[in-house]
Amino acid sequence: MTVKLTGTLVLSIALTFTAIGALGHPERALASASFLESFDGAPAVPTPWRPANWDVTVHSRDTWTFNTLDTVHAAHGSDCSAPPATHDVSSYDDAVFQCKDHVMTAIKAEGYGLIYLTPSQLVDFSAGEAVVRFDVSTLRTSDRDWIDLWITPFNDNVQLALEDWLPDGDGYPRNAVHVRLGAWAPPGLPLQSPFDVDIVRNFAATTVTSSGLGYETALAKAGLLPDAKRRDTFELHLSRTHVKFGMPAYNFWSTDVNIADLGWTSGVLQIGHHSYNPEKADGCGPPAGVAVCAPTTWHWDNVSISPALPFTMLQADRRVVNQSATAVSFAAPAPAGARLRFTGIGDNLAVSYDNGATWSAPQKQAFSSNVGDEGFKSYWTPVPAGTQKVLFRGTAWWAGPWMARDISIWASDAPAAAPQPVATTAPPAPTAAPTSAPT
Repeated sequence: MTVKLTGTLVLSIALTFTAIGALGHPERALASASFLESFDGAPAVPTPWRPANWDVTVHSRDTWTFNTLDTVHAAHGSDCSAPPATHDVSSYDDAVFQCKDHVMTAIKAEGYGLIYLTPSQLVDFSAGEAVVRFDVSTLRTSDRDWIDLWITPFNDNVQLALEDWLPDGDGYPRNAVHVRLGAWAPPGLPLQSPFDVDIVRNFAATTVTSSGLGYETALAKAGLLPDAKRRDTFELHLSRTHVKFGMPAYNFWSTDVNIADLGWTSGVLQIGHHSYNPEKADGCGPPAGVAVCAPTTWHWDNVSISPALPFTMLQADRRVVNQSATAVSFAAPAPAGARLRFTGIGDNLAVSYDNGATWSAPQKQAFSSNVGDEGFKSYWTPVPAGTQKVLFRGTAWWAGPWMARDISIWASDAPAAAPQPVATTAPPAPTAAPTSAPT
């Protein structure tokens, strides 16, 4: 059963435990606290969810989905009535929506699609163990539709992080802890959905020990089935030298293992939903009780981080820029040491922080994949203090126009390498789009 807590009560509890923890670490008294997002709100219709303190990244690989997503029958009716009622979603804004005091993610992609939800809070395990907790539905309608978590050092975060053997994304970050939902059908058992844990060091991932059992096993022992309406609690316990993941209510821990020292003490949390042609007949294994493979709507609630460290996150006033709309503005000026974060595709991408007087080439984030012209890339580039408006420009790549999406400014006090100076040499000015694709 999911229990909702009021913001006042959560704040009181967080401050109490922060004060207790500060007795042994006085330098942390004002720095570290608990964070809870309870997604409160009961609109009359499914309503796009994009608050100021969360980064919402929605991505689809195929060119025909750059502006409009493949239509998905998302859970909850057009009046927010409960599943099995559905409503159709095809816009990027509607892929993350709110109903009945929780949030849903719904995406269908034939090529590849993903959604990442990122709070403006770092997971802080500098003084020992940190706990990431979330409630999520467990009914899964395709093994080609799954969820995951990334914990990545602030300056290593990759907006389109993805295993580098998959057909899209930018691959692994430099360092990370990755918790990913898999799928397999052992003899004599229904489809299993086990969570595995990867430790990423220097762009290479190593899977740590896992039981291999899915949450279906834990639910079955409690006499339950996977359910779209019930949201079960999952926890990640993380320190520099230990990782534990599972479902505390069922005493089910799929991973509980010591690891070599990570060498870092806080990280950005990305909560992911992935879609890789979930209706594909070949290789799709629907669970018991589900006749046809279909995209899954995941229902999320009560995401918490303890301890947590807040960082600055400024959202752009537009989700997308292209040759028709080239400028974004921010509600507040960029602080010192900030980074401009966005995904982009196209040739000769350039940004201007002084209304077009000078232009510079944005820096790509470091990631493991060799992304070609056809892939969106993650950018993480220094932005001058005081910046409140950014102009973009570019030229078309061989199969489509240039574009930048999901733009924000981030800044953190977490220890990190000093930003590189902003370039002052601009790429060439935009020219006419190519008339044909290379062979």
